[in-house]
Amino acid sequence: MLGVLSPFFFCGNGLIVSRCLFWFWQFSAKAGSNCCIRVVGMGSKLVGCGSAIPTLSISNDNLSKIVETSDEWIAARTGIRNRRVLSGDETLRGLSIQAAQRALEMAQVKAEDVDLVLLCTSTPDDLFGGAAQVLTEVGCTNAFGFDITAACSGFIVGLITATRFIKGGGIRNVLVVGADALSKFVDWTDRGTCILFGDAAGAVLVQACSADEDGLLGFCVQSDGNGQKHLNAATSNDESILSNTNGVPGFPPKKATYSCIQMNGKEVFRFAVRCVPQSIEKALEEAGLPASSIDWLLLHQANQRIIDAAASRLDIPSDKIISNLANYGNTSAASIPLALDEAVRSGKVKTGDIIAASGFGAGLTWGSAIVKWG
Repeated sequence: MLGVLSPFFFCGNGLIVSRCLFWFWQFSAKAGSNCCIRVVGMGSKLVGCGSAIPTLSISNDNLSKIVETSDEWIAARTGIRNRRVLSGDETLRGLSIQAAQRALEMAQVKAEDVDLVLLCTSTPDDLFGGAAQVLTEVGCTNAFGFDITAACSGFIVGLITATRFIKGGGIRNVLVVGADALSKFVDWTDRGTCILFGDAAGAVLVQACSADEDGLLGFCVQSDGNGQKHLNAATSNDESILSNTNGVPGFPPKKATYSCIQMNGKEVFRFAVRCVPQSIEKALEEAGLPASSIDWLLLHQANQRIIDAAASRLDIPSDKIISNLANYGNTSAASIPLALDEAVRSGKVKTGDIIAASGFGAGLTWGSAIVKWG
């Protein structure tokens, strides 16, 4: 049975709820037939977070034995001192599963109550994506899942997507996982890029709530393909292993592979210090809030100088900046949820705190969200 009620719904206590549509649908569960109600127009809030990191830590001193660099040189230019890298039997899927499980545990939500899993990654273990495998291993038996690829902006895009599914699709629980293993695509002989990147996973549980409790206060997302040349890991073609083309020119296609990360650091820096504060200002404008209302500034952990420049532009003091860049480097889509999880579990971020979060990177893509924790 599927139906849509009028825009006015009479509650049991006689109150009228307006601008809210109700979708009804039935399905047969293992235990029998259940009737579920999808409520469209709901708000959303962050109720749990989790993270996971590889065991292997690579310090700046370790890197100085591979390329011509030093701890002082790296730290002064980036703020990074260590990064974690997948090794042995560790996989990105494994990190994603751990982060998701920890987010569910904090949220006190059962895996089977999750409706949607969004895996934000540019480096899945499988070219065809990993969300389905993650949700299966976590035990989200009633969930649908898919991957979101937006590089270092991926988690912000996933977070906003989750809230839109709740508001427009009427679902209740969305697990958003940001995970990347850029170490696989780093040229470890290039000191301009190998010093920057690490691997990790972070997750949040986004849950439906009443519209007046909505935790997403404002957002802004943007893209500019003209900047792709400054930061990319493009496909390249190897010679085909087949020699017989049967007379067809250009066939079979050459085998495709991905190049190592290519980055024009100066241009990416200029882009970030210009666009990130503008994006946050637009999100604040939509939220109807001044920058002074921000309790915490949480940017993608790419470079400490970018973080400091954005904070200065927004006139946000250093004691309101969340940063764990020194310990993990640039973990791409994982960086924001990883830093958030540490801040929440340490007691720094508390229920009701307003966070200005912003991701930016390859594409070029960038986006900001003003969110309330809890």
